Amino acid sequence: MKSVVSRSIKDRGSDTLEVKKRLLQVARHLLSTEGREGASSRAICALAGVGAPTIYHYFGDLAGLHRAAIDETYEQVAEAYLQGAKERGPQQGLRNGWGAFNHFAHQEPLMCRIVIQQILAGEPPATVAETLRTVENDLSRLYDEGILNCPAHEAVQLLWIGTLGTVCFTSSKRNEQQERYPVLQEKMVDIVLDALFSIKD
Repeated sequence: MKSVVSRSIKDRGSDTLEVKKRLLQVARHLLSTEGREGASSRAICALAGVGAPTIYHYFGDLAGLHRAAIDETYEQVAEAYLQGAKERGPQQGLRNGWGAFNHFAHQEPLMCRIVIQQILAGEPPATVAETLRTVENDLSRLYDEGILNCPAHEAVQLLWIGTLGTVCFTSSKRNEQQERYPVLQEKMVDIVLDALFSIKD
């Protein structure tokens, strides 16, 4: 009897994770393709196959679900930095993270503009602050070694300004020039990293 009860609890936990995951996937899809207006409670619930109270149960309200979906989009950028830094150091991590953010902006411009709006409103994805702290800690070591040309906190601010600038450009309305975004992005990354670091990795 005890094993049956334990299995039942485990199954419910698995179902809970599946429902939350499905809600996040649907919310991300609708935010990316339809914007905030299209990602309404009704639309999300219809695609996810759940009732409206489910959103409130797992995320508090629609805004909470939107925030969770937006937070999730930035995780790929954070992972790109961490993986690059692990393999070849912070400079490669910066290059990878910057590239991942711009790729996201190019592939999902509408969702990227929502992320930028959150940042401008002082409500950035939860992983942004965590990632910036990690970058600053990594760069502090390079500054102590004489590789970084300015204090780590200044370098992080300069990098963030540059990243947001290229992302805004990439995610804005399409024109012929913007189709050249990979080339322009690489030039911007090279200019900024060359200015910040005394030697290349």
